[in-house]
Amino acid sequence: MDPKQRKKSQEEIQQIPQRKGQRIAGLQQTSGGNQIYEIYVQCQKQQQQSDIVFIVQRLKLHFVFSFLNEVQLNQLASQMFYCKLLKGQSIIKQGDNANAFFILEKGRIQVTINGESKKQLVSGDGLGELALLYDAPRSATCIALEECYLWGIDRTTFRRTVESIMKSEYERNRKYLENATFFNHLTKEQKDAIGGVLISQKFQINQIIVNKGDQADSLFIIAEGKVGVYSDNNLLIRTLTRGEYFGENALLQDNCVRGLTVKAIEESRLLALARETLTKILGDGVQMIIYKNQCKWILQQSKINLIIQIDKFLDLLTIRKLKKGAIVINKGQQYGELIILIDGKVSDSNQHIVCEKGKILLDKTVDSNGNHDQDYIMQEDGIIAAIDYNIVKQQFGEQQQILEIYAQEAQSKQNKAKDYKLEDLNYLQTLGCGQFGIVYLCQYKNEQSLFALKIMTRTNIKQFGIAKHVANERRVQSILDHPFIMHFFRSFKDDNNIYLLNEYIPGLELFDAIREIGLLNKNDSQFYISQMILQTEYLHMVHQIMYRDYKPENLIVDDTGYLKLIDFGTAKLNQPGEKTFTIIGTPHYMAPEVISGKGYNQMADLWSIGVMLFEFICGGLPFGEDAEDPFEIYKQITKKQLYYPTYMSDKTAKPFIEQLLNRQPELRLGGSYQILKQHNWFKDFSWDNLITKKIQPVFKPAINKIITNGQAQMMKKIPLYEQMLKDTQYFKKSQPNPKDNEWDNEF
Repeated sequence: MDPKQRKKSQEEIQQIPQRKGQRIAGLQQTSGGNQIYEIYVQCQKQQQQSDIVFIVQRLKLHFVFSFLNEVQLNQLASQMFYCKLLKGQSIIKQGDNANAFFILEKGRIQVTINGESKKQLVSGDGLGELALLYDAPRSATCIALEECYLWGIDRTTFRRTVESIMKSEYERNRKYLENATFFNHLTKEQKDAIGGVLISQKFQINQIIVNKGDQADSLFIIAEGKVGVYSDNNLLIRTLTRGEYFGENALLQDNCVRGLTVKAIEESRLLALARETLTKILGDGVQMIIYKNQCKWILQQSKINLIIQIDKFLDLLTIRKLKKGAIVINKGQQYGELIILIDGKVSDSNQHIVCEKGKILLDKTVDSNGNHDQDYIMQEDGIIAAIDYNIVKQQFGEQQQILEIYAQEAQSKQNKAKDYKLEDLNYLQTLGCGQFGIVYLCQYKNEQSLFALKIMTRTNIKQFGIAKHVANERRVQSILDHPFIMHFFRSFKDDNNIYLLNEYIPGLELFDAIREIGLLNKNDSQFYISQMILQTEYLHMVHQIMYRDYKPENLIVDDTGYLKLIDFGTAKLNQPGEKTFTIIGTPHYMAPEVISGKGYNQMADLWSIGVMLFEFICGGLPFGEDAEDPFEIYKQITKKQLYYPTYMSDKTAKPFIEQLLNRQPELRLGGSYQILKQHNWFKDFSWDNLITKKIQPVFKPAINKIITNGQAQMMKKIPLYEQMLKDTQYFKKSQPNPKDNEWDNEF
């Protein structure tokens, strides 16, 4: 779109929301001390079943607990303590720190804000839910109008209980999947994803689970109890017990119907997996996924040097079923076809077996020149996966060459940086000040290159309890090497400070860029979102890193118009199958599973990208646009239906936004990054042109808004330590701490 036309179209749209203030990331620890800020008298009371029923009924009314099922709510209720308030006593006070949530069992409580009465709480009402999620100060005062009795739970107990509940359930589900032979050929990562979406269903004695002739769309695994499979005349054919499963054909075939009736012989709990859900996780064609997983294992055991990522390579394979006697390779055929034997045996013209299932046929010829001197024939019915490797090299060679050149140059710079000394740095300008430190634009003596030096004081690190995160930031950055991610050179330390020496990126935050652009059209949005997807693909798949704070403020539009991801203070290494429970990030961009505390993984980053896509196209945020109170933001993220404004121009983006903003994290990816990049919204988009930077950028920062290398050479150069003495307000001296060597030994 022409810039003038774009500007005019924006002026025609009235009242498009655009947030003005930048969002600040927050960090909430999931564990820590049990300091109590609320005032009450704890009572000794043995919980009765009626108490549990009362508590569970009330918990169901609060969005904080909406992700827990009945059994889990019962477990949580059993952890709550009993307490009382005397008439006139304030259980919480506005502005105080928060630690606990309460349910009022008996009595009445007056709620006041700034001294003004707002409402009365009666039996069954809850107060202080936000304390379980976020340690913001209390927003109101609660005073007992009469003697009151309450059930309560503190944040640490709540988090520990939820973490235990979610981990134990997930581990049980994973064991069932490991024991179900149907899933044998899926990867660990795929089983991990499926383990997170199994739906628990209870059936009473003689209750029918499926009827013969019903449409079949789910597989069932017996978690507890016993079920029976019955014939047409209601005769019991066989029984299935814990760990066994039925209905696998429903996942492999379209329009499948149940062949027999299954009902519960005793009270039973089953785990259901719907075909639609499995398809969203793995992509279309479960059998094809199984074949590709077998190929992946075979390739990983081979010495073939793949020119592209293995998952992308697998998507290019052609799967073929061949009969006995079929020719796999013809005499005279040119070398270069890679053939994986998934099943069967292959012989040469002399009937000598040259390859059996699980191997690559003639692997030494794949990357060689020449022609085959004989035919190669199937000795029995089998299945092969094939690809012309020469075409792969032609198609992806330029991409790979660019990435390799970038990696070599980055490594060369990093090797050179090992000899740098802190005292040889010159200060040019202050780039920014944050909650934990300051960033200087610096240059080494007698060098042209510019650097961004991030300085964090040990005093602040101790005060805010972020030592683990600072160490993690350095650890994460040291392994990253991607053209769309800020480059890290090295770290320094002294008695008072920690220093991170990063690439200087001349540019503007994406936050500022999109305010200059206005509403983004489809091509604009594709340009930015595609770069974020390449970033997350690299972080998630190559290094198993979750970023945890994707937002426009953490992306720089550089002087070429392309994006660079910066600030890895919230990033974390997270192995496949693992979940973390720390509430961290910026509220408006947080995924619902982060907020709920039920555990999350790398897929939380895709939610944040979905929020940004919505923001690009619609101008505002999908959840909590007008809310500043974290409680209201969290409530909308976990509960509110997605709504699109009438002026939204790119209607084709809706399915993609809804995939990324799916509240089931396992469904956001759609099977793999390759499948995600093939989403219909990216139809006609060239990923090859993106990595080779052949796409015309949407926006380039104006020269007068960035510091170019030429401008930097004209700046006054001040020795780093001299400037730090001038900025003494940022650099507090630290008291020696023998525990420092437990976290700063990597610096």
